[in-house]
Order: sequence, then structure tokens, then C-alpha cells
Amino acid sequence: MAKKTLVIESSNHERFFLALQSGTLQIGDSPTHPEGTVRLLRVVRIRCEVDVDEDRDSIPVDQAGVISPQILFAGTEVHLKHAHLRLQSTAESSSAVAPALSGSASEAPASIPSSGPKRLKVTDGGDQGRSFALPDAGIVSVGKAGGPVEIGLHDLYVAKIHCTLTIDNGTVRVTPVEGQNGTLIDNQKIARSQILMPGSVLRVGNSHLRLEVGPFPDELTAPESAKTNGNGVTRALPKDGSGVMHAAGSGPRSATHKVGDPFVELVDQTLGQYHIDRLLGRGHSGAVFQATNTKTAQLVALKVLATEFPSSPAELECFAQELKVAQPIRHANLVAIVGAGKTSTHCWIAREFVEGESASAVIARIAEGEKPSWTRAARVVVHLARALDLLHQHRLVHGNITPRNVLLQTSDHATKLTDLRLAEILARSQLHEKVKEKKLLAELAYLAPEQVAAGGFVDHLADLYAVGALAYALCTGRPPVTGQSPAEIRAHILNGHMSKPSLVYKKIPAAFDAVVLKLLARNQEDRYQSASAVLVDLAPLAESHDLKL
Repeated sequence: MAKKTLVIESSNHERFFLALQSGTLQIGDSPTHPEGTVRLLRVVRIRCEVDVDEDRDSIPVDQAGVISPQILFAGTEVHLKHAHLRLQSTAESSSAVAPALSGSASEAPASIPSSGPKRLKVTDGGDQGRSFALPDAGIVSVGKAGGPVEIGLHDLYVAKIHCTLTIDNGTVRVTPVEGQNGTLIDNQKIARSQILMPGSVLRVGNSHLRLEVGPFPDELTAPESAKTNGNGVTRALPKDGSGVMHAAGSGPRSATHKVGDPFVELVDQTLGQYHIDRLLGRGHSGAVFQATNTKTAQLVALKVLATEFPSSPAELECFAQELKVAQPIRHANLVAIVGAGKTSTHCWIAREFVEGESASAVIARIAEGEKPSWTRAARVVVHLARALDLLHQHRLVHGNITPRNVLLQTSDHATKLTDLRLAEILARSQLHEKVKEKKLLAELAYLAPEQVAAGGFVDHLADLYAVGALAYALCTGRPPVTGQSPAEIRAHILNGHMSKPSLVYKKIPAAFDAVVLKLLARNQEDRYQSASAVLVDLAPLAESHDLKL
């Protein structure tokens, strides 16, 4: 399908109406009186020239269901569900040239009428804010950082060599090479070489790179930083050797910066598009920070893994593959994964920010004397069972349901399960080998018998056991299994007697006692066989006690 450019000019700037629906474009001065209708269209991009008052440097963008509008400044973008809006600066607007009215987009003029330097600026993705200078002539390859490419991206979804750029006589031509989701220009997948116009966006993996024409006052360029590769292409290299140019003040901390706690050092730094605000907590494999999406201002919980991970390309590939499985899964009782990547020495996972506390904090307070609540425990079981029902339908096992991985949201008392697929990511890594003894000691009391027995077969029923152990702890202030040593705890899990939680907290109804004990059955065949079966048994209990679930 050939692309054409349709130019529409208005003679009445005060009353100009345009509506597009199902391939039909209506034009006029009001929605009820269109002056013309154009049919059989598939609009892929709209470029508007707008008049803005001299005292305004931005445009508000209202969104359905959002109280305050997003503000669109020159050079910035607003991402809607099905569209991207970008306000070009004056320099960009003057340098960008639209394709000819009757020409195909893939048959653009042989040269771009611009004599300034060119660069690709990353507007979205793990390298957001960084820029890559383009030579006046030559071939530049784009792909994964650390590979045999001139432009290396820290993007898990980018191929080793994703595409090439041929620069000749001012023209930048993109040729796709490989990559699971292909190479896109302005959100359109290309199958062969195509011209990249100034202002257009090249997408490889999850990275968006906009072609810009200079001069660029925000760039630091120094003659000694220029290097020439084997193709005769000159490119500016930063001192960190990443192949990415940094704007003033945006680069990584210098090597002379005093190094203390490696995670504390990350505060006020930026990983990908996330600015790290504060440290929230530490785990065995890394730390969790409150961070802000620099593009949308959205708060996230940023899980940053220790620098020991990954220790090999195979570990990084496992990280990417497992997150590809987990990221699309959405449920009200699962902490959503909103992004992931590798920046410098750190792999990170950006997740939905949950305002509340972990189940471990609640259990600790109960152990110190706070009155427990069996209704809260029942609500947690129901919410986790709903999440597990979805996971098990996808044939996924969480495998690490512990009090620290269960969050209780303050606003609506919803239970949120986090760290989906993290156990699989780290299972065979060197980082896991380093921390497994401490991790096992901390989580042993919540593991199912098959997880501690030699050669045990672990499936989704281990998740249900962990839910029972968590419910027991929320009712009593301690896990169902205790001991003076790991060996004693193991022996209790495999052979010991499991007492009713109501022996500790008398107000627990017999029906909930029975649900918890069935979840904690030692033999897998004696447990609930599905999360949905747990929900069936809890439904009459919730109804009889008027529980809001």
C-alpha cells in the first residue's frame, strides 16, 4: 500500500472542523455542517501548523478520565492510548520537510534540504534523553549495546544488529536487518529501505529515536571525544564508552565520585526514563526505589538488581524472555510491570507503585502484640487466589509468595502480589548462588514440602501452600512452622503436625480454619487443586460474615 500525503489548509482559522472515523474524513466549520467528505483513507500521521499566543510556550492536552491535562512543551511528547503527540520547536518545524503531495512516503526526495548536523535523539526507552551523532556520510548500524554496532541501545528487545542507516548527500535511509518486532518509522513497520525524514521517529525494540537537525546547544562536543570506526564514520563518544552522547549534566557520575553504598549512590540518578527519588527497601537480590517517569511524571516502584546480575549473556537473555512473559499479564491483584531494561551495570524492572505496606510489616506488628484480624487474612487469601487463578490459567507458577512479596494497598485494602517471574529470572544465576543461603533462611517457613524435599515436584500447588502459610501468619503473628535451626524447620515442614490457627487466635471461624489447613496440607493431593476451588469454599464464608472482598 503506497503512502500519500494529503494537505488540508483552512481559510477560516476561527472555525475549522475536522473529524476522522472509519476511514472517512469530514471537513468544515462545524460537526453538524461538514463542507466536504473524503473517503477510503487510512490516516497514519497528521501534521498540523498551529498558531500559539506569544506569551505561551506550551499546549495543554486533556485526556478522558484525567483531571489535570498533560502539558505539551516544544520538543516533548504526550503518549495517548493510540497516538503520540509531539510539539516541534521552531528550529525543528523549519527544518522538517513533508513528502510531496502526490508521492509515496517510501519514494521521498533523494536528499533532505538541510545542511546542519544530524543526530538521533532517544525520546522513549532505556536510553531516553541520550543522543547519537550521525556522520555526513557513511553507514551506521543500530543494535544492542555491547554488540558490533555504532549505535548501541540498552534495550532488551533490540537485536544485535537491528537496522542500518545509510547517510549520503544529506539523506538518512533506514534498512531493516533483524528484530522480533521489526523496524518502524513513525509507527509504521518497514520491510525495505526507507528515507527517515527530520522529525520522524525510528523505533527499534522499545526505543524511539527521533531524527533531529542541528545546531544542538544542549550537546557537549569535544574534538578529543571523536573517534572513527572502520567504515570511516565519525561519531562522538562519551567518556563512559557507552556509545551515547550525554547532554550537559545528564551523564553518569564521574569515576572520582565518592563511592559508598552502591544502592544509596543510585538515589537522584536516572535509569532509563526513571529518575530515582528515594530508597524504599532492600531484598536479597537488589533494592526497590520510588522513582518518577521523566516523561509522564508517573510514580513507579523501581526494582534494581545487584550488579552481579547478569554475569553472562545467557542470564541477560533469561531476564528478557521471562519479562516478555510477565509484562502483558494484568490483574487487579498483581503488581503491574510497566517497563524493564538494563542501564550501565544495572538491570531494572519498573512496576506499579503501591501506596501501603507489606504483609511482613503487618505480621511483625501482630507478633509484637497488635490484635490480628481473620477477616483481613481472608481478604488476602481471596485476592491472592484471584491473582493465582489467572496465573495458573497461563500455566505460570509464582514460586516465591512470601510476606515481603505481598503488598496491602491503603486506599482500597486490595492485596497486590509482586515479583512475578523474578524467581525464574534468578534461578540459575550467579547472584542466586551468592544469596541463596540467606534467602532460604528468611523464606524457609513459607515453602511447601515439595520445595524443601530433595527431588520434589514443584507446580502451582506450591503457590497455594504459600497462601495458606501467609494466612496463618496474618492470624497468629508467626508462620505455621517454626524451629531453632533450618534443619528443624525443614523437618517440621516434612513431618511435623500442623496446628489450627484458631488455637492461637480464638475468633477464627471453623470454616476459615479448615480452608487454611487444607491449603497447608503436606501431601499435594490433599490440598486445593486450583485457586478457583479456594474461592468457591470462601464464598459462603464471606457472605455469612458480610466480608467486603
